Amino acid sequence: MASAHAVLHVEDDFADAMLLQHALCDAGALDLELEVVRTLIDARYKLSKKNYDLIIADLRLPDSTDPNATVSHIRKHADGAPILVLTGSAGVDAEKIGPSVKVLDKNAFFHKRDDQKSQALLAQVRDAMDAEDDPDALIL
Repeated sequence: MASAHAVLHVEDDFADAMLLQHALCDAGALDLELEVVRTLIDARYKLSKKNYDLIIADLRLPDSTDPNATVSHIRKHADGAPILVLTGSAGVDAEKIGPSVKVLDKNAFFHKRDDQKSQALLAQVRDAMDAEDDPDALIL
């Protein structure tokens, strides 16, 4: 069996972190090893100790409520790992970040347990990991 893909999930809401894990597991993503941290400080620490295949991040965290600052901070410490932003305030955040950044709305995936939504989320995660060869092709 191939080794698991290391994924760092930066999310301050424990329930949302669990919803993501359940959705990916329901979709059959048994090759993903998720580690969850709640703050940018914790993310920076983890990123200094280990390389990740993907970083999934919320934009509004206890130590960073500015979406641009959150993205910049993660990008600075990601060591080229692709970043997938999954936020509950996609309408507001997409406007602040600008039209060049794609934001996935976690509300579209987490309202009900739905196999199709779980599969769509897994497809986005896999697409983001495939973007690692092109650091400018981040799905945000």
